[in-house]
Amino acid sequence: MDRESTAIENSQKQIGNKTNSRFQFAHWQFFNDKDELWNTQTHSVSKLEPQVARLLTLLITQQGQVITKHMLNSQLWPDTIVEANSLYQLLTKLRKELQDSAKNPLYIKTIPKKGYMFLPEVSLIDIPERPFPNTSNVATAEVLSQQAKTTLSSQIQQLLTKKRCWALTLSTGACFSAIAFFSSTPDDISTPHYEREDITYELGVEFNVTAHAQYDLLAYIEQFNVLKITDKTGKYQHTRQFDTRIAHPTWHPDKKQLAFWQYQGDKCILHVINDEAKTLHSSVPIPCYLIRPPVWQSDNELVLTIIEKTGHNAYLYRIEQQQLVKIPLPKATDEKYVGAIRAWEEQIYYLITDTEHNSRLVSLDGKVHMTWDFPVWLFNFDPDKQSIVSNDDSAHHNLIGKLRNGQTYPIFATSQGMFSNLSIDQRGDIYTAAETWQVNIRDQDNLPIFSSSSNDFLPVTNNLGETVFMSRRTGQCEIYLHSNNQLKQLSFHKGYELVSFLAWDPQLSKILSNRDKNLVLYDREDVIVSFDSQHNKMPTQFGWLDQQNIWSSDTQFVHTFNLDGNLLSRTKFASDFLTFDSERQNWIVLHGNALHLSQSLANFDVHKQPLIELPEHAVHMIKNPRLVNGELYWQSTWSKTDIIWKLPLSAPNKLTKIRQEPLIWHYDITPDGALRVAKMESVEADIKRITPQLPST
Repeated sequence: MDRESTAIENSQKQIGNKTNSRFQFAHWQFFNDKDELWNTQTHSVSKLEPQVARLLTLLITQQGQVITKHMLNSQLWPDTIVEANSLYQLLTKLRKELQDSAKNPLYIKTIPKKGYMFLPEVSLIDIPERPFPNTSNVATAEVLSQQAKTTLSSQIQQLLTKKRCWALTLSTGACFSAIAFFSSTPDDISTPHYEREDITYELGVEFNVTAHAQYDLLAYIEQFNVLKITDKTGKYQHTRQFDTRIAHPTWHPDKKQLAFWQYQGDKCILHVINDEAKTLHSSVPIPCYLIRPPVWQSDNELVLTIIEKTGHNAYLYRIEQQQLVKIPLPKATDEKYVGAIRAWEEQIYYLITDTEHNSRLVSLDGKVHMTWDFPVWLFNFDPDKQSIVSNDDSAHHNLIGKLRNGQTYPIFATSQGMFSNLSIDQRGDIYTAAETWQVNIRDQDNLPIFSSSSNDFLPVTNNLGETVFMSRRTGQCEIYLHSNNQLKQLSFHKGYELVSFLAWDPQLSKILSNRDKNLVLYDREDVIVSFDSQHNKMPTQFGWLDQQNIWSSDTQFVHTFNLDGNLLSRTKFASDFLTFDSERQNWIVLHGNALHLSQSLANFDVHKQPLIELPEHAVHMIKNPRLVNGELYWQSTWSKTDIIWKLPLSAPNKLTKIRQEPLIWHYDITPDGALRVAKMESVEADIKRITPQLPST
């Protein structure tokens, strides 16, 4: 390791010892635990992209020193090939946020042929006695700006003498320190700090961990189809291997029984075994797309969360009777059910997310027991603190706890990868799988044109070789264009909106996408127009009719529009798989398992021409149709394995399975017909224990 790398690493470690590091320079305050940049003059806050925030942290920790381009690249994109202008783009974004000028810099000075220097003096801000509840509290900036500050170098020296938090090895983030409460009600807890330790170390993928509340038992999935039962130190006890993927083991709260799922074709089987991995019960196969962890309601009953074609549904499953009963959830039709947990008073509670992306925990009678002003997807109950542990609202999905009185407290932070599930025993020890990965869109030389820890790419390449795609690396779904070896961000929206499709127009001058229920048109620079699709739910299929008209479908109705957003037609037509061949002016429609061609949807039965009857595994969870050079491509999923198909329209009997493997997020077809896959690579997942450490008195 060279001297520059050593200096940066030492600074990073020293900063890591100060949890929730918050820096002051000029009239700016940077909270690197939240990727937030505060302007104390305007009382405004910006949520930085993770890589922009990491760049600012690197510059701050080397204040007054020249840091080379090579070192910045190696720190920002370790072991990754990136475009030559990637660093320049990050610097441009950071300078824009700081209102800085490259020619007359106040903050970031370019040192020709050497690198960059961060100019202003930097100091660390002491953590306030009461943390601010959310980023909308602009008064916090005023409070913080008045606090006493010391220079960064002297503060770091003081930190070296203090007890260290365990650094989270998969990121530059560090664990949160203990801080004051949000309220002083009798339900408040003495907030501990948490320390992390590894339970598994071996190479491979270990995830979906569950800890028994009472007994010294742990279970987790290894390499997708192996169930491991160990003690809570990771010492091996029993193993079961299956021929298809398994998921989401959950211990009975009192007995040494374990329930878990197995994917089998287009269905899921619920298994119950004992602590010696011997089968006690297996359900009949249940139709499913995806599933979430089962929840034990009693010795004979479990609450099951099953993602089906119609959405997320909750069921009560009775083991002895093998009976499945749908649970009527207290939610509106346009709200999303996420999952269930067993919590206070050993009762079952259900997590609901509304159309504004707020979450609430409810009982079956509709009573609201807890709310969050962001989407919660990772959650479990801490019986020791009587709190709900969940993801926070950051792009990094840090762990936080929340009591019923509204008090929240930080648990653990990470700036890379994510915690994929949670299990908490009676002591309050949190067991989780910490996963990191890289998703690459690879070019014809198998080099990544874009790499990220995001999993939402959906790349679409036109005949000029330009690729438009989406990514959640900023925490929101954004649209990017890769053209002439340069990467450009086209959308700059904030919020939790979804992007489910992208398509070039026939003349390759515009790009069509969606954002929630809106349709959005882009050119190569920015958004041209955005308008309401007028569907009752988010459109899932869409495309171009010709250069001046577009269509969209929510699987029940097909709407057509001109480019000004004026609705031209509304046709009731149900189909889960629909696309339009603008060159031949034909619809391609899946009805049942059969593909058809038709010139009209309004008179489909009159005009339809059968193409091919597809096998079951080609239509299960079918999505993402692409029509390239007269050949139809799409994705399906079977036994939780991803499959990419190709069908020449001129020879529909030549259906081909061109790729089959797990963890394919999306795919792309190049102008010459070559397959590109946006695939999860370099996957690492280990079981961690995060243990509360109450401060000594």
